[in-house]
Amino acid sequence: MRQSAKKIRNIKLILLGIIILNLILRTPSLFDPVSYGDECIYLTLGQAFNKGFSFYRDIHDNKPPFLYFMAALAGGKLFWLRLITIIWNSLNIILIYKLGKKLFKKKEPGLLGAFLFFIFTFLPEGRIANGEIFMVLPASLGLYFSLKATDFKTRVKKIVPEKKKNIYWFLTGFFFSLAFLFKVPIAFDFIGLILGFFVFLKKKPKNILSSFKEKPLYLAIFGFSLPIVLSIFYYTLKGAFVPYFRSALLQNIGYLSSWGGSNIGLYIRALLILILTVFLFRWRQKLSFVFCLLFLMTLYGLFGVFLSERPYPHYLIEIAPWLALLLVQVLKDKNKKEILLSLVLFLLTIFGVFNYKYWWYPNLPYYKNFIKFGLKISQKDDFFRFFGEKTLNDYRVAKYLKIRSQKQDNLFVWGDGACIYALSERLPPGRYTVNYHIYDFNGYSETLGAIKEKKPKFIVLLDSAKKDFPELRTHLALHYFKVNQIGEAIIYKKIVNN
Repeated sequence: MRQSAKKIRNIKLILLGIIILNLILRTPSLFDPVSYGDECIYLTLGQAFNKGFSFYRDIHDNKPPFLYFMAALAGGKLFWLRLITIIWNSLNIILIYKLGKKLFKKKEPGLLGAFLFFIFTFLPEGRIANGEIFMVLPASLGLYFSLKATDFKTRVKKIVPEKKKNIYWFLTGFFFSLAFLFKVPIAFDFIGLILGFFVFLKKKPKNILSSFKEKPLYLAIFGFSLPIVLSIFYYTLKGAFVPYFRSALLQNIGYLSSWGGSNIGLYIRALLILILTVFLFRWRQKLSFVFCLLFLMTLYGLFGVFLSERPYPHYLIEIAPWLALLLVQVLKDKNKKEILLSLVLFLLTIFGVFNYKYWWYPNLPYYKNFIKFGLKISQKDDFFRFFGEKTLNDYRVAKYLKIRSQKQDNLFVWGDGACIYALSERLPPGRYTVNYHIYDFNGYSETLGAIKEKKPKFIVLLDSAKKDFPELRTHLALHYFKVNQIGEAIIYKKIVNN
């Protein structure tokens, strides 16, 4: 009895140690300058929401709304948004531990799963408040409730028929839907879960059709659909149905496909997933159910990771929960077929990372820069320069504009200037916070119309802007005059009474 109590205490201490390590390594991020483009967009939208703006109708980005609500909750301030991110991720580490206990019926595998999850979410841009960090927590909760509704050990078992378990299937879909409202690709992970429980649980292929008669399947789908439908209803009441539906769903699909410029890669990846799914189904009687489930969620999640062919490492965080637990399963069972399939999945992931030329951000230099600044070995400007000369310039421009304008004044920046909006706490006259959204979604005339209507006090042109806006330059020549240039930023001021 004493040994058991000591073992439990040691496990809790190790879990606490993982969480403390997570907190220590992420704490420097609280002191980062405002510099990461996506975060700047979230902060600007959060500030707009707190001023009474409606997402999509009054201020635009191409993701679902929950990430922007987080930025609004943080008051449009990076420190508070990063703090929420750290707490959120720490809670997810605890949840992965609990998932491991439930999947493997032991606490030690849960600890390993929690540690691997910490590593997988830390290395690829884990310090930044990206949508993936937020969406994997409700998705992990969705998996947890599906396990509560299911009777399984190590081999295929049937779903428990008790009516009291039906609520768990609803909650499974519900929490995956909340994850979807942070970022769309998590829907593929949900498909993997549905396949695992409602197709791979069938011993014979002919029994698969019976899945479509099972109430739990429809409860899970209903749970997934309900928050999305309610969000559409909410934005309809706000008079933003068309921009919301277009921006978060239809335009989002166009945005995701805008990088690669071709759907050939998409079809090839879909074919590979289909082939691996068929192989897994044929071998399922020789594999544990836990492996099949986690493999499917990782495989389909990987489709979401590479959906846009964009080289952002934080996309990999989407599969972090399932991959961490999948590796624990493989190490625990040492089943040759499980090892082979996992190796194929690993090679596909590595191939995708190299094929799409994923960017990578150095961790050791980041901490070295923070320590030097913390010990006052380097100056504030040098600390900022680590994040790019643009960061230092954005702060200088924002300070100049903030001193010379009022909070209610509009500002327009032509270029990748969301950080200037966030730092100056001044909003654009139109919906778009960065120029690439304007040309991706052909918002030139809409933006120029908003500039003419709102008459922003200052307009900033950034030399780094990849495309020109001739109509804007014509408008500037008639109604604005150049007052300053700070680095790459040319600042124009509105001519009084013009």
